[in-house]
Amino acid sequence: MKLLILAAGLGSRFGGPKQLAAVGPSGESLPEYNIFDALRAGYSSVVFLIRRGMEKDIRATLLSRLPGDIKVELAFQDPEAFVPDSLKQPIREIARQKPWGTAQALLCCRSVLRDDPFVVINGDDFYGRTGFAMIRQFFGAGRGKAIPEFCLTGYKLSGVVPPKGKVSRAVCSLDSNGCLTEIREHKAIERRNGRFVSIGPHSEEQTLAPELLVSMNMWGLGPQVFPWIEELFAEFLADPGHWASSEFYLPEAVGTIVERGWASFKVLPVRERYFGLTNPEDLADARAEALERSRNGEYPSPLWGGKPEGAGI
Repeated sequence: MKLLILAAGLGSRFGGPKQLAAVGPSGESLPEYNIFDALRAGYSSVVFLIRRGMEKDIRATLLSRLPGDIKVELAFQDPEAFVPDSLKQPIREIARQKPWGTAQALLCCRSVLRDDPFVVINGDDFYGRTGFAMIRQFFGAGRGKAIPEFCLTGYKLSGVVPPKGKVSRAVCSLDSNGCLTEIREHKAIERRNGRFVSIGPHSEEQTLAPELLVSMNMWGLGPQVFPWIEELFAEFLADPGHWASSEFYLPEAVGTIVERGWASFKVLPVRERYFGLTNPEDLADARAEALERSRNGEYPSPLWGGKPEGAGI
């Protein structure tokens, strides 16, 4: 299986490219820890989805530290990829600045992910080995339903909201078999006096239960999703109200795929402790987490001092 790392984000809240931030005690970035864990779980290669302007920096920093026998491919998020020709000029005229979001980013990787199941993750989150192993096991088992079956990891809300600052999290609703029935993106969740509060677009507030399972954008997918997401992107672009700054998010695309009965998504509960980078104040906590894991022997330091045991390369 291939690991796809979505690393084209602008990092507007963080103040720079989070995917390149030095987190580990020897300067390692979060993508490096995820690559290390994926190799330990038996994954074969890595695809980075980036913006064109990032290539020089990512090669000089992150990629230069990886062992030479790890197969790495680069894909690029093109703002006009999969945009109908009839809409390209009108969208150019409004001078959109933001990328189109994680679902369009996935489409930009179609040519390198066309054969087998793959895992998609963010470039600014730490997921841990467990999720990679569970998704690989999921696809290793025989699947027998009439519609395609995919999966995602689910983390408890209480474990994925930092002590300070607002974060975006996608809350999952499940059926009795643990399959996704609905996924809803909450774009501003914060801790407040022991509660988890979601703030809506009109400042309305909703208290969320700490045990809710949420998606951290770790998906086990297959090439069957590409024509569906391309169709949904066309529907998204059909609304001119989306052209200026709206984003086409992968959780929302998955929610529509489930709603229309095109595929099922098994939610795999993960107990592992999560951390990531959203706001500038998250960096100190992430560095403390990485240092603790190195000191307790979970990761070597420096990370690439030796090939990961059991690497699938």
